[in-house]
Order: sequence, then structure tokens, then C-alpha cells
Amino acid sequence: MAYFQPFIFFVLAAFPFLFISPSHSSLDHDDVEIFPPANQVGNVTLSLYYETLCPGCASFITNDLVKVFQTDLYTIVNLSMEKMNAIDSCVIHLWPDVKTHFAFVRCTEEQRLKEEPVGSKEAMWKNCSDQLGLRGDMINKCYATGIGTKLLLQYGKETASLNPPHEYVPWVVVNNQPLKDDYENFVKYVCDAYQGDPKPEACNTQSSSVGSTNRKIATKIHPGCYAEQS
Repeated sequence: MAYFQPFIFFVLAAFPFLFISPSHSSLDHDDVEIFPPANQVGNVTLSLYYETLCPGCASFITNDLVKVFQTDLYTIVNLSMEKMNAIDSCVIHLWPDVKTHFAFVRCTEEQRLKEEPVGSKEAMWKNCSDQLGLRGDMINKCYATGIGTKLLLQYGKETASLNPPHEYVPWVVVNNQPLKDDYENFVKYVCDAYQGDPKPEACNTQSSSVGSTNRKIATKIHPGCYAEQS
């Protein structure tokens, strides 16, 4: 019996490593493949195209898009965030769970809105990874080895293939239909697009700012950023 004890110990020690997440181990490969998060059939696809250093994007993510998870709207939404920087690309790749990577993106964008933002970009994302318990060494490896840049280029191709093309950011699309200047009313569009029954409570309580949106459309004013501004 004593003969088998070292073997049993080896099996038990190796057992946890049989279940390492593929997204984590993929950092060791030269070819990076994007695996979209698993979507729920029948849900509404909500896609956000955004860029860093755009105050309109930061405000929308922090104050508006967060409603998806502050209410029960998330139960009918397949949220896709089309990344515009390498660090976000790494985090979304490493942690495909939408609640996890959205919390990270919101954290970094929220810091950009502060009157006294964190000094460096690295300090900013490290603060957020520490707060959320995400491994900073994995993010740094993804970024330092160029994987984040490769991911970013692939996402850029997806953005370039938009039809109609995006005019500015934030650019919000519901079931392949761009909301353009009415993006702040995304909840209304999501609820209208959802064919299931019953609809979540968020659809019954959502309030639309159609009046203010119509005024913005009429004057062609929106808080986003054009390509040359971002």
C-alpha cells in the first residue's frame, strides 16, 4: 500500500490543472482566436463600440450601460463590448463572463471621469484588477506579449465591417440596428426587440428621454466623440 501513496499524491496534485480555463492557457499560443461569450437563444443582442479617452463613452458606460446589471435587463440581453484598447481586449479575452469584464471596463472608465484621475494608465487598470480580484500578472502578460494588440486588430476588423459604418462613439447597436443619436434610450429598444413573455421588470419601469433625444437629433448634438477626436 505504501508503494501507491506517492502515485496517489501526484494524481491529486495534478488534478486541478486538468481544468485550467482555455482562455488563460491560450496566452502561450501565437495565434489568438476570439471566443465570443455564450449567448442565450432568444435574447436581444446589444453591442457597444467604444474608445478610451472619450468622455462620452466613459459617461455612457458608467451611468447608462450599467443599468443592464443594476436591473433584471441582463436576463434578456447578450451584451457585446467591442474593445478599443489592448488592456480591455485582454481582460475580455481572459474573463469572457460579461459581468466580470464589464465591471473592469466600468471601473477604468469611471476613474477617467474623476476630477483627479489616476496618474498613469497602468496604475488605473491595476487599481481595477486589484479591486475585482483579477490577476494583474495575466493581464500584463497578455499585453506585454502583444496578444492584446492582436485581439485589438481583430476587433478593429469587426468594427470596420459595420453596415452602416459607425460615425462616432459610443456607437450602440441593437440586433444589428444602430441607434445612432438615440443610443441613451437603448433600454427601450432592447425591450421592444425582445419577443419573449413576460418581459423583465426593467421594461415596465424604464423611462425614455425621447424629448431630449429628439432635441439632440434636431441640433445634431451628442456627447460622443468623432474619429478625429478620440
